[in-house]
Amino acid sequence: MKRIFLLLALALPLAACAPRETVVPVPAGIEDNLFRTGVNTSPYEYFPQAETPVPAGYKPFYISHYGRHGSRSDWGGAHYEKVLEAFGKAHEAGVLNEEGEKAYGTIQEIFRLHNDMNGRLTPRGAREHRAIAGRMYGKYKNVLKSGRIRAVSSTVPRCIVSMAAFTGELLSRNPKLDIGWDTGERFMEYCSSHEPKDLTVDAYKLITKHAESQKPDTVTFASHVFNDVDAGRAAVGGSIEKLLDGTLSFAAISGAFDQDDNLLRLYNVADLEHYSRNVSLNLYLRQCNSLEFGDRRMAVAETVNCVEDVIAKADAAIADGEYAADLRFGHDYQLLAVCSKMGVKGIGERMDADEAVNWPCWQYSPFAGNLQMIFYKNAAGDVLVKFYINERETGLLGLEGGPYYKWEDVKQIWKPNE
Repeated sequence: MKRIFLLLALALPLAACAPRETVVPVPAGIEDNLFRTGVNTSPYEYFPQAETPVPAGYKPFYISHYGRHGSRSDWGGAHYEKVLEAFGKAHEAGVLNEEGEKAYGTIQEIFRLHNDMNGRLTPRGAREHRAIAGRMYGKYKNVLKSGRIRAVSSTVPRCIVSMAAFTGELLSRNPKLDIGWDTGERFMEYCSSHEPKDLTVDAYKLITKHAESQKPDTVTFASHVFNDVDAGRAAVGGSIEKLLDGTLSFAAISGAFDQDDNLLRLYNVADLEHYSRNVSLNLYLRQCNSLEFGDRRMAVAETVNCVEDVIAKADAAIADGEYAADLRFGHDYQLLAVCSKMGVKGIGERMDADEAVNWPCWQYSPFAGNLQMIFYKNAAGDVLVKFYINERETGLLGLEGGPYYKWEDVKQIWKPNE
C-alpha cells in the first residue's frame, strides 16, 4: 500500500442557519460511503443544506465560479497490467473465492473502460457537472436569464469537456443564453498551478512517515479474495501486500467508472481510513496553507493571479452588468490553493501535519469540487458576496460575521495594501 500512499495524496464548515428536516448532514467519515476513501478520486456528493436567509433588500445579480473537472480515469500503465495479470493467474488456478471473482470482473471492466487513456473524463464526470449546473440554474434563474456568461477552461481535455457539460446543461435550461467559451495557455495562469518541486520533496518526508506508520491488513484482504490463501499467494507470485496495494489503485477510482464498491470492501476499514488520511495529508501539505509549507505554496497561488481575476471580473460586473456569470474550469490543486489563499473556511485554516491527517479532504476536493461566489446588491448599490464550497454555505477566515460579506471588505483582506 506504500506506493499508493506516496502517489496519491478541514475543519467542517458549519452553516449558520436554523435546522430543517430537509437538511442532509455531511458525514465526518468514510464508512457511509467507501468511495470517499479515494479523497480526490471520490465522486461528487451533493448534500442539500439549509441556508442563512438573504438580507432584506438584496438580490443576487452575479456568479463567480471555479470548478474542478468531474470524475476521470486515473493513471494506469504497468501496475494496472500487473494487477490484472495476477488476478488472471489466480482465476485460472481456481483459487479465487466468490468475492475474488467479482473483484476480478470489476478490475477487468475498469481496465477496459480506462482503455489506456489516463486522466480522461468519464461519463459520470460529465453528469456531475450537468447536475451542478442544473441546481445553479434552478437556484439563480433570475441571474442567469439575462446578461452574458463567460466560461474558460484549463487546456486539459477533461476540463474542457467538463466546461462543455456544465454550460450544455445551462443551455438546455435556456437556449437563449449568450455563453462564450475559451481555453489557452494564458488561462492556465489562473485555472491551474502546482507547488514548487522543492516543496514536494520536503512534504513527502512527512507524508512517507505517516504512510509507513501502519502496516496493511493482508490477512483480511486475502480472506476476501482467495478460497485458499497459500494457494492464492503461490498463484500471484508470493506477495499479498503487493496485490493489496495494486488492487487499491483500481478500488480508489472505481466510483468514477460507475462500479459498485466491491473492491473497497476487500479491505479492513482501518486500512481505508489510514489511506484516506494519507491522501488528505498529501493534498493539504502540498496545496494548502500549512504551517510547514503554506508560505511557499501561497506564493505560487499569488503569482497565478486567480484572486486578481475574480476581483477584476466581479468589479466589472458590478460596474456595467455585462456578464451574469464567470465560470472557470480547472484542477483540484488550484481549487485548494485558491481557497486557501482566499481564506475559505474549511480549506484555508492553518494546520500542521499532525492536525492535517484528520482533515476530511474528501468533503472539499472530490471530483467536480467547486467554489461558488454569489454576489448580491440592494437598491442603493451596496454589494454583498456569499461563498459556497461544493454547494455548501461557508465563510471567510479573517472577517467577522458572514456568511454575507461586504465586497469591499473581502477585497481588503485579499489585497490589504490596495
